[in-house]
Amino acid sequence: MEVHAHAHTPRKKWTHYFWEFLMLFLAVFCGFLAEYQLEHTIEKQREKQYARTLYEDIKTDTAALKAAINNNLYITSRIDTFRIFVQTKTINSIPAGGWYYYGRFGTRYFHIPFQDATIEQLKSSGGLRYFRNYEVANAIARYDQARRDLQTLLKFQDPIYGDLVRSRNVLFDAYFMDEIMDFDRIPVNIDSFKLRNLPLLSDKKEDFIQYANLCQLRSYNNKYLLRSEQMVLRQGEILLAELKDNYNLK
Repeated sequence: MEVHAHAHTPRKKWTHYFWEFLMLFLAVFCGFLAEYQLEHTIEKQREKQYARTLYEDIKTDTAALKAAINNNLYITSRIDTFRIFVQTKTINSIPAGGWYYYGRFGTRYFHIPFQDATIEQLKSSGGLRYFRNYEVANAIARYDQARRDLQTLLKFQDPIYGDLVRSRNVLFDAYFMDEIMDFDRIPVNIDSFKLRNLPLLSDKKEDFIQYANLCQLRSYNNKYLLRSEQMVLRQGEILLAELKDNYNLK
């Protein structure tokens, strides 16, 4: 019988295994770096996209807030005028049109259409983590808190609103208020309306006082609301400045 000797595979040196390990390690490590860089790039793109969208939303919000502040000042000053007239004038000493004009502001409803889709998405999806800059993240949080506080105050209108309307309807026929409900009435038309001899549903002093008492509460609430509106506007302008500076937005 023929006996064949087994061929022996030359034993590899330890340096061979070392280089194999090193190459494998480098391949995995480079893959990790590439994946990390890709994820980082995607997050940076999302950060810029969210910043741009949020910036446009806050620009719209601050414009709405400025209009709301002007409306609040306009409305509240006329509510206070109505209250002063009730306390210092007799009902017949002022044309009924004047009572109608000033009396209609007590039931003017406030609404601010916030553009909150982006900020709510950021909060619900965990997207706030994209904003690594502390000043930007802090400005977003402060603005969101101020906005939510204001929305809570706006809801405080609801309980008293029904009482105001009922008390107003004891005095005035709302049909005659249609032509002066909008804020864009020119002064000459307003002055003409104030002098008109319109029918009052009641000329009793106690009915006017009842409505004026409710208007006092409305005036106080409006002034408290005004401070909150101004706070949200300030926080919104701070956030706009941070977004503009950090993301080169216009």
